[in-house]
Amino acid sequence: MRKSTVIGLVLLAFCAACRFCRPVADFYARTLYPAISAGLSAVSSLISFSLEEIVVLAFAAILVAITAKAIIRKEKFVRWLGKTLVTLMWLLVWFYMGWGNNYHRTGLYERCGIQRVEYDEGAFREFLASYADSLNKAAGEAGDYDASTLASEIKAFYSDVVSDYGYARLHRWQKVKAPLINPLFTAVGIQGFMGPFLAESQVNRDVSEAEYPYVAAHELSHLAGVTSEAEASYWGFVCCRQSSNAAMRYSGYLSLLPYVSQQARALLPAEDHAAWMATVSDKPKSDLAASHQIWQAKRIVWISKIQRWMQNLLLKGNGVSEGTKDYFGVVSMLMTMDARENFAQ
Repeated sequence: MRKSTVIGLVLLAFCAACRFCRPVADFYARTLYPAISAGLSAVSSLISFSLEEIVVLAFAAILVAITAKAIIRKEKFVRWLGKTLVTLMWLLVWFYMGWGNNYHRTGLYERCGIQRVEYDEGAFREFLASYADSLNKAAGEAGDYDASTLASEIKAFYSDVVSDYGYARLHRWQKVKAPLINPLFTAVGIQGFMGPFLAESQVNRDVSEAEYPYVAAHELSHLAGVTSEAEASYWGFVCCRQSSNAAMRYSGYLSLLPYVSQQARALLPAEDHAAWMATVSDKPKSDLAASHQIWQAKRIVWISKIQRWMQNLLLKGNGVSEGTKDYFGVVSMLMTMDARENFAQ
């Protein structure tokens, strides 16, 4: 067995330990991940375009080459299987050592001793009224923003505030990139994603100007080490909400509207949900409708369904029991954290 394979197996064993032993995963998240992500992003920042898709395609090409070579040379099945398994091993090791082991750390609530608030209709109705007022106010004040200033503000928020919750600080060289194969991500409705191989946060080029600040803040939370989609949405929203820039505040409130509306529709009578939606001003509703129309026009349904199934499988396979439904937990998290922290504005 080659030394490189032995090293790979040792690293794979460490990843397995993270999955089954919470203290090991906590050690990775607090001690190893900040250094690993800083190093990987320092390398990837030297290139202006996304490298994540290139890594995936390179592994796919290697697997195809191994199979083609085995067929041409008529290699034994065991030899082909060994090469394939070693390649897949390094793919898993890179994914989990680069970022994926964060899935298995102690959750935010348990880590900080936070008790999740139980559903109370009165409190939820108060939240809806306050949220609608803040959304309407932000919509009336929204103007322009500077992209470079925006990135600096978001990274400062994660370094100064969110790092206190056990996450990695973000660095000046870490950038938000666009996917290399952008039309593919638009076709499946992905606004952004975290690149686990080279610590790259990606935001789709087709994201509207109004939604961009929130999506960037959401994806940079993943770079800090957040794995839960509900929590990433929460930090992305709070980052926007506390900003002095009105356009950034509006982006946060606007992007939260689909989740809040969905929760209101699920928890309240239909007429109450309709009455609440009537309190939301026209600008947020028209902005979301326009964005939805653009995304739907570019969406390819069958590819989107495959991607959704794969994402759901990835999340559930890494301990996110709700799968893709985890996104909708942001409202509960927002109410829980606002009841504990002085984040509300």
